[in-house]
Amino acid sequence: MTTIVEENTMTAAAVLEDSAVRYAEYDFSRPAQLGRESTRHLEAAFESFARLWSSQLTAKVRVRAHLTLESVDLVSYEEYSATLPGTTAMVAGSFADREEPCVVQFGLDSALLWVVQMMGGRSTSLPAARTFTPIELALVRNLMEGTFEHLHASLDALLPGAPRFSAVHYNPQYMQVIAATTAVIVARYTMRLGDSETVATVMLPASTVVDRLAATGSDAGAAHTAEQTLEQVRSTPLELTLRLAPLTIGTGEILDLAPGDLLRLPHPETRPYELVAGRTQIGLATPGSRGSRLTCKITTTPEETH
Repeated sequence: MTTIVEENTMTAAAVLEDSAVRYAEYDFSRPAQLGRESTRHLEAAFESFARLWSSQLTAKVRVRAHLTLESVDLVSYEEYSATLPGTTAMVAGSFADREEPCVVQFGLDSALLWVVQMMGGRSTSLPAARTFTPIELALVRNLMEGTFEHLHASLDALLPGAPRFSAVHYNPQYMQVIAATTAVIVARYTMRLGDSETVATVMLPASTVVDRLAATGSDAGAAHTAEQTLEQVRSTPLELTLRLAPLTIGTGEILDLAPGDLLRLPHPETRPYELVAGRTQIGLATPGSRGSRLTCKITTTPEETH
């Protein structure tokens, strides 16, 4: 036992003395990571986009589409492009007064399936991947213009404006409109098209989003917190119940109940009923009717009760 303790002590001491073990090596080529609040904000926005894009594809392509958000990361463009296939569809959207584009990326085989379906054909599997013909490109462009509108609607204040279709690139290594070391935000999705499953991504320049994300999460949010909270409280639905005074009986009596049995309720005939929201009594009311509808007339409010 003494030997084990000594060995453990020596190992712990060695770890403390070895700075390479104590501290992880910092990679200056990687951008800083997103905070938890920022990540949650982006995840909510990208999940909203997934729902809109799924609905758009299902309606336009006539194939059941479903997108599941897998992750949201802050990486360099070089790291992002290294995860993509050598040949893929990268649809770039441009912002006014901005050099860096946003990108919606998906497999060429997926896009060709969309084209087949939009042209009235039927396909049960993904076609072989290849670049688009002019007609196919026109159909994909029309579809993606709507997709960029959904992206803008979902991220709203996080974008400098509505992205516009710019171009389609087929090789991420030769996409010259963005530098390799530029920090980008990448949302990765699993896309299901009928029985087929593939991968899609959305890339946004971090410089476009991060400052707006910080403002939206702190200053802008704090400026309207009171108004938004009050509005949310006022619009929150609550179920109201008109309740008699409760009756307490034994379990055996409950099990012996049968149709026709009478229960004597401890509620005086002249006493108003309790008006309850959830489990909280908010007043007293007497029952009545108006036409074919039952009503209740409030007789006492919480202020009068106290």
